[in-house]
Amino acid sequence: PKSGNASLVISINGVSTHDSGVQLQLFPDFKLTSINPSSGPTTGRTVVHVFGTGFVDTFQYFCLFGLKRSKAEFKNSNELICESTFEAETGVRSFWICAGKGFCLESETHYNFTESLHVFHVTPKTGPIS
Repeated sequence: PKSGNASLVISINGVSTHDSGVQLQLFPDFKLTSINPSSGPTTGRTVVHVFGTGFVDTFQYFCLFGLKRSKAEFKNSNELICESTFEAETGVRSFWICAGKGFCLESETHYNFTESLHVFHVTPKTGPIS
């Protein structure tokens, strides 16, 4: 079945049916294979490519870095893109991709938040291009 909404119809004898009035939300049958990169600074905003299969452009996805949510952008049926979230502390967090209101798959690869890089001095100040 395709993703989207469907009505639950009940049949006891295979002939007569009854519309239950219950709406079901069908999720796409997607799989998560990898993320790249799998680390970035605690300041967030690192573009993370999410690879898998079965992503559909008619569905809303989001990424979870630990417990923090980031909207995912559909690129194609094999790739989504999201930005890492801000984290107050360095460390490894679980990474999830979710569809709709919460059907989520956890990545085998975790996301590692690292200290931000600060460059204070470069020597020499000038040099050749080649």
